[in-house]
Amino acid sequence: MTNKRWMTLLAVAASAFVLATGAPAAAADRTSTTTVRASYRDSTIDLASGWQGAQTCAVFSRTDVRCYATSGEADAALGYSRATDPLVTMGTAAAVAPSAVPACASGWLCLYADTNGGGRRLIFHDEYWQYLSNYGFDRQTSSWRNNQGSSDTGALSLYNRTTVYTCGANTYASQMGSYDNQAYAVWG
Repeated sequence: MTNKRWMTLLAVAASAFVLATGAPAAAADRTSTTTVRASYRDSTIDLASGWQGAQTCAVFSRTDVRCYATSGEADAALGYSRATDPLVTMGTAAAVAPSAVPACASGWLCLYADTNGGGRRLIFHDEYWQYLSNYGFDRQTSSWRNNQGSSDTGALSLYNRTTVYTCGANTYASQMGSYDNQAYAVWG
């Protein structure tokens, strides 16, 4: 089976899963006052108060958040390699250069502050609503990548939308269009 045919089959299967199971309902409240503490450079920081120079923060659990000075440092800690990234090695959708695919380790949903996977990056993999204000990332998502698996869709609750924005499995958005900087919660 060709790579293009495999990717089409994968996209159809993921769409069918979303239709069958439905995306999670939008997060009810748009604010949260939970303090999220993260480890960064041998200290603990409150992400809502600032990232203190960190460029990537990975949410391993509600109580285990780790931040890194560079995206390369985070990629190494999470075991990510562009050389083995399936979207890069399969050429994504022929019209996209492999260098345009944003880095995101297997099993994670990555949010980026800038378009094209640039800027600060906040990474999740738990299946419950998490408020971005707790992570200092409210209204700061400009692109995303979901690398959680073929049947694991993610979702964003947005200020300008009453339903969720679905982050399809094994896909990415290099920009959010009219939804740019509107996310207040993430599922995935």
